[in-house]
Amino acid sequence: MGSRDKVLIVDDSELDRIALKKMLKDAYEIVEAVDGAGALRILESQKEFDAISAIILDLVMPQMDGFEFLREYRKVDSYRRIPVIVASVERDVKTEKACLALGARDFIGKPYDPQIVRFRVENAVRSSEQQLSRELRYRADYDMLTGIYNKTHFFEATRVLLKRHPEETYAFLRLDIEKFQLVNSFFGSSNGDGLLQYIAKEIRKFAGDTEQIAYGRIEADIFGICMPYRGEEAMLELVRYMRMRLGQYQLAFDVVPAIGIYVIRERDLSIDAMYDRANLAAKQCKGNYIENYAFYVDEMREDIVREQQIVNHMRHALDEEEFVLYLQPKYSLQDNRICGAEVLVRWAKPEGGMISPGEFIPIFERNGFITKLDYYVWEKTCKLLAEWIAEGKKPSPVSVNISRVSLYNPRLVEAICGLTDRYHIPRELLELELTESAYTTNPKAIKETMERLQKEGFSILMDDFGSGYSSLNVLKDIAVDVLKIDMKFLSDTDQEGRSQNILASVVRMAKWLNLPVIAEGVERREQVDFLHSVGCEYV
Repeated sequence: MGSRDKVLIVDDSELDRIALKKMLKDAYEIVEAVDGAGALRILESQKEFDAISAIILDLVMPQMDGFEFLREYRKVDSYRRIPVIVASVERDVKTEKACLALGARDFIGKPYDPQIVRFRVENAVRSSEQQLSRELRYRADYDMLTGIYNKTHFFEATRVLLKRHPEETYAFLRLDIEKFQLVNSFFGSSNGDGLLQYIAKEIRKFAGDTEQIAYGRIEADIFGICMPYRGEEAMLELVRYMRMRLGQYQLAFDVVPAIGIYVIRERDLSIDAMYDRANLAAKQCKGNYIENYAFYVDEMREDIVREQQIVNHMRHALDEEEFVLYLQPKYSLQDNRICGAEVLVRWAKPEGGMISPGEFIPIFERNGFITKLDYYVWEKTCKLLAEWIAEGKKPSPVSVNISRVSLYNPRLVEAICGLTDRYHIPRELLELELTESAYTTNPKAIKETMERLQKEGFSILMDDFGSGYSSLNVLKDIAVDVLKIDMKFLSDTDQEGRSQNILASVVRMAKWLNLPVIAEGVERREQVDFLHSVGCEYV
């Protein structure tokens, strides 16, 4: 590491380089290049801690002259802070204007006056140091991608804000994007960066010029805002604004914010502790596409501890194959024979005991890990079918679930086709189930994916039909092959016969559409008799 400032001399004349070196060597470390191309190679190889402080540039050189060098130099942000002093025999106005337009800072004439050279180089180096100092200060305070405060400076700005306004009640908000990591995975990091910049711009626009709001990017897709709390309804203006603006972002992905809100009642807490409480609140609304915000309450801590225990062990559990497949049989009511099965996944802990999917699946959907579990289940199912075929058996079709999150993967079709091809599974043996609610988030993209899968030979089952509010629209717009109805959704009524009438109507409608119906959760003889009487084919 050099202890002195470096000056790069770019000149094809050895005599001129020797002259300049003699004038400057006592005060500076000298680096030399014989043309612009050599100078660029030196700049490319420089380290930030040992960088060039000034450049003396001759204009007339072979291969790459001074003008061409300046054109390349100004394309790189880190180069532009290095002042360029143009050395030339001729100092006409046209030449000076051209050099200044390309980023040159100063001029010295040939033949050289030693005192003028030293003064101008000294001024240039001082300018370079001031620019570097400004850049370092900016980097210390601001996020380089989005241009807003980084975590450290945002926390400090929040502390100052609370100190300056002791009578004002403030709220600390923590905002991130549902399953943001999938944006990078499915659409590339450049699209992810673009989304982060868009979020920062919208937060800046919402905050306006007021000095009573602080905001910054904390890490990854996590942003923080500290603003006056004027009641829940006023706070929800920001929630609605961000939901609306993010919904308009041009990406084939349902961009949904999750916002945790901590109303600051204890001002003696550290800013880190305030952030932690907003973070706990944000975790509560993950996966909730209706209410994508939550206010912090003390009871949240116990739930978060349990969730964190699951998150801490999920990767290890997948590597160790602790997730076990169970097959729920499907029966034909025509002959009471098994005609297929649905794959269910359970987490069997090695020390005994089972974690309910109702506990871990929602967590995996919130943090995106469900895509890995999906693929694991698909592959295990394909292996199982391949083993049965190799044993000479003739298996019936087996259905697997595709989570809402996996549907956003633009390579989903290739992934599923790749598995059936690798294990030599006829595609009619692997059926694909999607919940009805998954169709409502991005119907256009999901419709295209479903059509591609059907063209590849897969059957699509709509699970939980009737559990949402848009089932008829879904059937109108998206072609499915089978409807599944959970018996539980028909049991929450006190009006005798109402459940049976609804189910009979659904079965009749499905028959008009030539769609088979599977009733799920059938456990009693009288249920079987009724379903058979209304024409339901499978249970």
